[in-house]
Amino acid sequence: MAPRFGVFSLLSVPDIKDEVALVQGELEINVAAEAAGFDSVWLAEHSGSRYGLIASPQVMAAAIAARTSRIRIGTGVSVLPLHHPLRLANDFAMIDVLSNGRLDYGIGRGYSADEYASYGLSVSENRARFEEALEIIKLAWTQETFSYEGAYYQIPPVQSVPNVIQRPHPPLYIAAGSTDTVQWAGANLVRMLSSSGSPANIRAKWDLYRQAGLAAGNSADAIEDALVQSWVVKHIHVAEDDDTAVAEAGPPFIWYFNLLANRRMFDGPNNTPPLEWWQDHGACYFGSPDTVAAKLRDWHEASGVTNTLCWMNTGGMPTEQVLKSVRLFGEHVLPQFTDR
Repeated sequence: MAPRFGVFSLLSVPDIKDEVALVQGELEINVAAEAAGFDSVWLAEHSGSRYGLIASPQVMAAAIAARTSRIRIGTGVSVLPLHHPLRLANDFAMIDVLSNGRLDYGIGRGYSADEYASYGLSVSENRARFEEALEIIKLAWTQETFSYEGAYYQIPPVQSVPNVIQRPHPPLYIAAGSTDTVQWAGANLVRMLSSSGSPANIRAKWDLYRQAGLAAGNSADAIEDALVQSWVVKHIHVAEDDDTAVAEAGPPFIWYFNLLANRRMFDGPNNTPPLEWWQDHGACYFGSPDTVAAKLRDWHEASGVTNTLCWMNTGGMPTEQVLKSVRLFGEHVLPQFTDR
């Protein structure tokens, strides 16, 4: 299967940035991804801080659906325990209808105790709430009417409308960070969304998925099909030359990882090393189109990953720079991987 490329939106912005212009700019970037030839756009969900301004991915998804016709629209991810699952089922069914069946539904438990507290919830309940919420969403998307009686949610007989276009329901993806989640995904044949790790770590995660899938009785073909549809995030910025790309993307990238200094994502240490460390460890590819294409080819070969989610806007970069990067990627990088 030819590699696929998507655009990932988290929209972390420093206090000094104009958040209105950046939210509107992020919408413009996601719409431009279709014209550039990307296969999909993916929207993260966070609230309560400038770590992520997309508090409602369904609102952004609806705006993208209205302005595009081909590109798939994914959530990376929708945090199920923070919302009533029937509300989520109805909202995202509307997205599937508005987009004419282009929704990819990425789901997750969330990990921020502060975000949970802001909703009056405990993060310690995230797994149990997640499991009930997912069961309800799938019932709403596959049954004409249903009811539910659980520990957290009680729903009397209800008709869930509108119906989703994709059957039996939009494809499911899960943010797969922990070992437990990877094993759950493999057992349930749910595709994965992963942060970028070293090729060895990604291969180990893929192998764990295979083991859990086979142990649950899934066929090897079905497991490989789920893995080939999974995605891994990579920070990407393209400019005319390597020096310009690093000068533009380097400072906001380091700002972002200073903000995340105590979160061990991307196989990084708790402190924030210089940009060169991240480049050497393959967390970010900043350069000319040929440089970025070469690094992506090496990454795909070493990791076994087929689909790369390009995080094009790290740390609230100027919209014009990101739009140019998206255009250069579409014109000069994508053609090196497939005939588009």
